[in-house]
Amino acid sequence: MRADSYTRDVGYLLNKAARRWNTMFVDALKDRGITDVRPSFGAVLVPLFREDGLRLGELADRGGLSKQTVTSLVKRLEDLGYVERRADPEDGRAMRISLTDRGHRMKQAVRESVEEVEKKIADLVDPKDFETTVGWLSTLGANAR
Repeated sequence: MRADSYTRDVGYLLNKAARRWNTMFVDALKDRGITDVRPSFGAVLVPLFREDGLRLGELADRGGLSKQTVTSLVKRLEDLGYVERRADPEDGRAMRISLTDRGHRMKQAVRESVEEVEKKIADLVDPKDFETTVGWLSTLGANAR
């Protein structure tokens, strides 16, 4: 492998870009008074923002994580008051995870923060390149697992 090939290592570049995006996102949330949310919570929160009241297994599948990891994240989000467990009306043994009022309020701050960060990133590159990258990332994510 040539020495300069490391600069084109897609995994490294994706990781570096994700870290930068997460830093910008956390800063944008802080500007909106949300200081206790971590990027890792997105694996639980994003699916709940799209469809509230999911089971742990559904959250694990949608977030691409193990049930054990999702259980831990849900517990932390419960402790922070963003989600709660509710009995599943279709199966008394199962629990559904739902956003609390605080979680619903935070959803708007997240939406605004995502829009802000995406605009800042889009302003750094040619609009066509930005749309191509979004498409590529969507394809890559859709084919994950």
